[in-house]
Amino acid sequence: MHVIIDATTTQDEMAFHGIGQYTKNIVLSLLKNHSNLEISVLLFDGKESTLDNYLNDFKNCKVARVGKFRSNNYLNNFWYASQFLSVIRREKKKGSIYFCPYFWRNFPVFSLKTVLFVHDMNLPRFNMYSQKGKFFNFFRKIQYWRTMRRARFCKKILCNSNATKKDFLKYFPRYPEQKVVVSHLGVDIEEKEVDVSKLLPSDAFEKKYLIYLGGGINKSKNSIGVIKGYYEFLNNLQEKKDMTFSDCPYLVIAGGDFVKSEKPEVQEIQDLIKELEIEDKVIFTGFYEDEQRYSLLKNSFAFIHLSLYEGFGISVVEAMRSKTPVVVHESDIYKEVIGDGGIFVDGTREKQVGEVLFKTFIAENFTNDIAQKGYERSLRYNWEKTGNITYEVFKSLCGK
Repeated sequence: MHVIIDATTTQDEMAFHGIGQYTKNIVLSLLKNHSNLEISVLLFDGKESTLDNYLNDFKNCKVARVGKFRSNNYLNNFWYASQFLSVIRREKKKGSIYFCPYFWRNFPVFSLKTVLFVHDMNLPRFNMYSQKGKFFNFFRKIQYWRTMRRARFCKKILCNSNATKKDFLKYFPRYPEQKVVVSHLGVDIEEKEVDVSKLLPSDAFEKKYLIYLGGGINKSKNSIGVIKGYYEFLNNLQEKKDMTFSDCPYLVIAGGDFVKSEKPEVQEIQDLIKELEIEDKVIFTGFYEDEQRYSLLKNSFAFIHLSLYEGFGISVVEAMRSKTPVVVHESDIYKEVIGDGGIFVDGTREKQVGEVLFKTFIAENFTNDIAQKGYERSLRYNWEKTGNITYEVFKSLCGK
């Protein structure tokens, strides 16, 4: 069985986001556990990939270069036609399957049996195709649907949750439901402590901290709600526990996206922090190494993620695997993935968020119980299982 996989999201701005993590881990899972599977991995020239340290170890893998690196942008379809297609045709064999982990790069649905992975339907749900203004939003909306409508001709659709499957079928009601397969993501986090002191204030372990990791700056991520909820938490501590502002726990916001100040969404977050006068309590780590995730999560008193919509929520499960109690917005996807392993709250109501964080901070027995349940729940999600489901989907298309 031969599969061509577009792995360019392991090289672009998605490399350390959920989509890039998925692409990296699904490729490695398929290579490790299915030696009868021959894989052609599409990568750009001259650009580091998160797969670089692994692919040479596998005899059933071939790297096919698609030319000069191109950022993921409005020219995707042009680069696909001018760079990708010729390489795909060259790699194609009798019975080949094309696997597309990220639809924006486009896919050869009319010339190859194609399997598409759908991470979420976030953009159409919120009519949020671009945050650069109405013109760009309208332009990107046209591009989105021009590419996404090709999904109707895919042989199979993979979704990362039942919630995503439901949303996909809402927008594509004529697509056969039996051809949409749910494949939850895995968790790739080593349970090993490393030094993270350079990312945190010197007294962070003494005063403790709440962590927001794996968030983003688009509106659906509700980062503003995290800031407001944390502010109400501080008020509760000062009013009900008589704590001084200086002694209150920090809010640690981890990730490089939050320090790119030229983006208006980042500036909005910074402005709110200044308006609430909590600059001394909100810590931005900037970019962090993969191996630092576990320690950042493990040493926090709680993890918060108030995203209004997710396809799966990989960072939440990573926090659960780190035995950290998670506080999340009461969305369908979190209820599906987390079950009884987390604390649910209406992320649009900052006072409620503040009260829940206060309870989480002071009730040690409660949080220990939640953390243990979350850890046990997180063990359901592993990349080997995800890879096996994906392999079975490919196998079902052989001979058809």
